[in-house]
Amino acid sequence: MTLELTPGTTCVANGRVIQIDGADSLTHMRVRDVATGAVSSVAIARIEALPKTAAASSFEGIPAAEWKRCCDLAKDLTPLNSRTTVARSELEKLAKRHGISVRQLQRSRATFRKDPRASALARSPGGRPLGLNQLDPEVDALIKHVIAKHYLRRERPSKEYVVVRARSLARRLKLKPPSRSAVLTRIAREDGYQADRARLGCKAAKQRWEARTGKLEAERPLDLLEIDHTPADVLVLSDDRLTVIGRPWVTVAIDVATRCVMGMYISMDPPSAVSVSLCVEHTVLPKPENEGDPGIWPMYGKPKKILVDNGKDFRSMALQRGCQDHGIDLAWRPVRTPHYGAHIERLIGTLMQIAHLLPGTTFSNIRDKGDYDSAGKARLTLDEFRQWMTQKVCRTYHTRRHSSLGVPPLVAWERGLQDEQGQMVPPALPAAPLKFRMDFLPYVMRPVRRTGITFGASRYWHPDLSPLIRQDEVMVRYDPRSPGAVWVRRPDGMLVTAPAIAGRAVGEPGSRRALDAEAQARMDAMTDEGFEKTDQIEAAAQAQTRQARHPSRRPRTQRSSPRSAAASAAAVNPTDLSALPAKTPSARAPIPVEEWT
Repeated sequence: MTLELTPGTTCVANGRVIQIDGADSLTHMRVRDVATGAVSSVAIARIEALPKTAAASSFEGIPAAEWKRCCDLAKDLTPLNSRTTVARSELEKLAKRHGISVRQLQRSRATFRKDPRASALARSPGGRPLGLNQLDPEVDALIKHVIAKHYLRRERPSKEYVVVRARSLARRLKLKPPSRSAVLTRIAREDGYQADRARLGCKAAKQRWEARTGKLEAERPLDLLEIDHTPADVLVLSDDRLTVIGRPWVTVAIDVATRCVMGMYISMDPPSAVSVSLCVEHTVLPKPENEGDPGIWPMYGKPKKILVDNGKDFRSMALQRGCQDHGIDLAWRPVRTPHYGAHIERLIGTLMQIAHLLPGTTFSNIRDKGDYDSAGKARLTLDEFRQWMTQKVCRTYHTRRHSSLGVPPLVAWERGLQDEQGQMVPPALPAAPLKFRMDFLPYVMRPVRRTGITFGASRYWHPDLSPLIRQDEVMVRYDPRSPGAVWVRRPDGMLVTAPAIAGRAVGEPGSRRALDAEAQARMDAMTDEGFEKTDQIEAAAQAQTRQARHPSRRPRTQRSSPRSAAASAAAVNPTDLSALPAKTPSARAPIPVEEWT
């Protein structure tokens, strides 16, 4: 059997079905990949004839019944390999035992002598070889053109649309329209990273196809923490329960080794350096929740490393300086790689699934929400939501078996703190908890005046701040959860706690309060009316000024020369008072003039 390397011949090279286009040289042929249409140069030594049937590549893909048949046949053929000839009667007996013809047995024996393995005797399934193309080359090229132009695009048309376009184009070009299965088969061959990149974008394609062999690992508690934010999938009410104030933001920290929630901060303010710093403080120091409910949240301790994303709120000077001062390694994820924060992302998803049980939930998307009236169903205030979420974290999430750990996070935390003798070794406490809080609390720069420090519509004062009056601005640390005091460190190292003495922090009547909707609407109406009135005044003034300055309205004045003035004076009779202009209170009496002739 020979293989003619003529243009159009279908064969195999490097495991791919190809068609010969022509000769490149004496040793290489120019070929076209049948599946992708790519043209390349292939060495002639790599080209093989197209097999009539696809052979089994290895014993793993051979069905159990076929494998048993191969093993039984190989057992009977093994003694015959050393023999040159075999009597036909013996072959007929062996063929009858295996239910095949003598000719089939002879072919199997020849194959087994070349490759004495049981898998070599496996019968390949029938059908066409993978990649074999029997379409008209022009129709095949047409389908590939339509796929490239109308399928691989960001608008993501459907496959049926591509089928209709391909058949329509074939009819217009007077070609035989391809079948639906032919078009869909070629679309399926395009599936992969490049197709998803063209249809979904680079980010989505990487998310789907990029290999992620590595993973974050931590052996012991507090080796690695992850911190991130999310808006809660629930609406909360104001303290008077009359107004829906929106979705609160939740900042959480997770311990990678035990999957415990190490810290949490909930506020209506969007993510900022303040929420991150307060979450770190809640993570490291013993939880204040234990004061009212002992042992509910036993996790605390200073982590070795904190992993955060690249948001501006995670790059604040207060957070970086605080971590550096206390020996905490602050690291940022690579840009546009959300899978580096997989643990915190899964935790956030779990907590939000729990939040969907609350009245007023917004669910995860519009489709799940349907016609549910989230605002009308809202029942919890912000403080109640904090308490509810604390209970769910500590008594539901921490006590439920984690699929990756095999035990609840609380049990993993307890076991992680045991030494070799099984004794509990609690994490070390910060030597100066107040100083640690100060190092992570947010701050503003303010001057110290005789009236105190003004911040947040309040005034703060302590006698120990007197030496700082009329000096440069000082760093004022504050806790947004407790506006009753601020902290200032003097140049001599003394930390001064300045309580609030006036303003919003002490609840003075004159302090600023949020307007309700009715009052705000009234203020807006008065503002709008004021604009209308002032616009009318300005328009009227413009019109009157323009009219007054118009040339047709100005009085005409004649300029006279000295001669004409003298002639006019001579024509006037001094004794004729009627010819003189009327006197005014400021007019002067005429002066007698002597005339010379």
